[in-house]
Amino acid sequence: MLAPDVGVDGVAIRVTTRMGGVSAAPYASLNLGDHVGDREASVQVNRQRLQAALGLPTVAWLRQVHGCQVLQSDPDALPDADGQWTKAVEQPIAVLTADCLPVVIVADDASCVGVAHAGWRGLAGGVLQALVGSMPVSSSQMTAWLGPAIGPAFYEVGPEVCTAFERSLGDDSKRCFAPSLGRPGHRMADLFSLARLALGNADVGRITGGERCSHTDAERFFSHRRDGPATGRFATLVWRVAPE
Repeated sequence: MLAPDVGVDGVAIRVTTRMGGVSAAPYASLNLGDHVGDREASVQVNRQRLQAALGLPTVAWLRQVHGCQVLQSDPDALPDADGQWTKAVEQPIAVLTADCLPVVIVADDASCVGVAHAGWRGLAGGVLQALVGSMPVSSSQMTAWLGPAIGPAFYEVGPEVCTAFERSLGDDSKRCFAPSLGRPGHRMADLFSLARLALGNADVGRITGGERCSHTDAERFFSHRRDGPATGRFATLVWRVAPE
């Protein structure tokens, strides 16, 4: 697992890689997604290995729907949502991705943490603003971290995507798209820049991360665009650390 530093004491972030599991190709090997066609038994073993490595209570998962529903985490439920937050200590919350952007948001005093699954539909629909607005802390006292996602050199989209962001984020969103060299009328989308714009509009105090491309790092990350629909999912997790 990767252990990024969000720069806030009392908060831990982990990003799983595709190594260390039992799933067979094309899901090899630590696939944590139970909705992508992998054997259910393999996914359960992989999740058990993750749980053992964390040494924490059960991870709170979501049934992600590419929407903007956000809720307070309940580890005993599996809700249809794309963002969650918690004030609980030592309770990991997670999202699954394979090119979409995982975004962690934490209070600067570590009093609460949140995480969102932000593909283009969620970003355009306002999932990050919804997460910011649902957490019980001022947005100016928040830090956001952008996890691994498909980079702008590989994320070609149609004109409907550009239009959706112009409607939700205004003309400033146009700078987050570059011309496609392959298909007329298409653009190359920068999810990291779009997320920074959305978070900036929500007055989030500090934004970090956004350096890792899931498409180019085949050794560590699954990628839907690179590998096709039969591919796994890696997890981004965050939790409040118990004081010593």
